[in-house]
Amino acid sequence: MVFGHISTVAFLILGFAFVRIITSITSLITINQASNKEKVTFYWPHSIFTFITIFTMILFWWTATPLQDINFYPDESWNLFTYILFLAVPMLMMFISEVIIPYEHDKKSVNLKEYYYKYHTVILGLAWLLQVFLIGNFFAFYNEGDIISAKVIGRVAMLCIMAPMIFSANKRIHEIGMSIFFLGFIYTIIKYHIFVL
Repeated sequence: MVFGHISTVAFLILGFAFVRIITSITSLITINQASNKEKVTFYWPHSIFTFITIFTMILFWWTATPLQDINFYPDESWNLFTYILFLAVPMLMMFISEVIIPYEHDKKSVNLKEYYYKYHTVILGLAWLLQVFLIGNFFAFYNEGDIISAKVIGRVAMLCIMAPMIFSANKRIHEIGMSIFFLGFIYTIIKYHIFVL
């Protein structure tokens, strides 16, 4: 089976990304626990984005399960283009996991609000690109041929909301945008992955 062979690299990269983000979070938590002087100041839009990133990794892994069924996606449908399209998602998740949380902090105080706004262009730019490739994956692998489906419209709306957040450091824009993302993400999890309505 082709998928069993070509998915190995994708899931290896995704596994590294998952471990990187979890260990980075753990290293920040230990600062607050280990010292009275050094503190990590969390910022809720950054925390929400980190939460969404972690669960997007899990969902990508979970939703790739049907691709191992040759009746769902035949071996002959795989080619270099579809493989790169599939591989792009875990690669972008790896890039995001490298920049979303500072890991070279030497156990010193970290202000995640300052960090978020310092690197928001890179973090959200990568996330924007990730959404583009996720839309591509919908069309290529899951027969989401209907361009006006709720899943596609939701992703396009997310791209439109995220675009100003990439270029602007306006606190209100980011806080409203992250609130919308969080509500939309929870809705998507409930509708499409818990209670399939």
